[in-house]
Amino acid sequence: MTFDDRVHTVAKKGFTERQARFLTTVMLHAGVCVPRQYARFCGILYGAKTRKFFDKLVRLRYASMYDCRHNRARIYHVNQRALYAAIGEAESRLRKPVTLNHAIQRLMVLDAIVEDPDLVWLGTAEEKSTHLTTLLRIEPADLPHISTGEGDGRTVRYFPDRLPIGIHPAGHGVVVYVVTDPWLDEFRRFLLRHAALLRALPAWTLRIVVPPQFPDIAQRSKQVVWNQLLTPLRTETLDELHWYFEQVRTHPTPSRSDDLDEQFYRARDGFSAPRFKVLYRVWKQDGERA
Repeated sequence: MTFDDRVHTVAKKGFTERQARFLTTVMLHAGVCVPRQYARFCGILYGAKTRKFFDKLVRLRYASMYDCRHNRARIYHVNQRALYAAIGEAESRLRKPVTLNHAIQRLMVLDAIVEDPDLVWLGTAEEKSTHLTTLLRIEPADLPHISTGEGDGRTVRYFPDRLPIGIHPAGHGVVVYVVTDPWLDEFRRFLLRHAALLRALPAWTLRIVVPPQFPDIAQRSKQVVWNQLLTPLRTETLDELHWYFEQVRTHPTPSRSDDLDEQFYRARDGFSAPRFKVLYRVWKQDGERA
């Protein structure tokens, strides 16, 4: 089903097209929402129409309402199976009960989407793969993935982060990332997984969504992007890094290895930054392509 197909089937249940577009977006990407996001998505002021819409969702049991933060906020969980079945996602994981922390993370994802409601927002791994390889002609090998196993037993899982990607009709991509790790190690792995995709897109925006409990992380995130993606290594550094990675793989416990010399320990000190530790993990999976 296309997004418009899904909107049409949801509208048949008694919703306006605007309401159906919002509900479809919520069910594909977050499962939860708050009224201000509906107002933002529709470009309207928060008021009686918004309250009436959410009252209807609860009354007809399309959604459940939860009070949180000392009753100062209400989160709506769109969870009716029939509504998800209408968009072809009856078994969606987003229907399942969710903790407050996970609900907040999903609300942050939806915040990133409602900033640009006119983009084509891709949610499932299948949608992303089909759209990017068929319409934008991006090679499957350039899609974000993680791999496990070796040889014939190697398996590849695409788009493991389960975060939305928005595509402008001209091909401009918007890649969303929600910060959950204050040390940003997960963010570094995310960047490495998406590096080939970013290179393949004609233009791109990386939208980093930062929770308020990490007030200083925005600038650090930008620095990580600069170090991880925008600071290429010189050829001689790459040669040394390749040699070092091979030594690390061959000697998983250096302290017990007698054949390592001073060159190894100098290289270990030189490549001790988080950038190289993350790169090593990806290199073990994908080899020279990483």
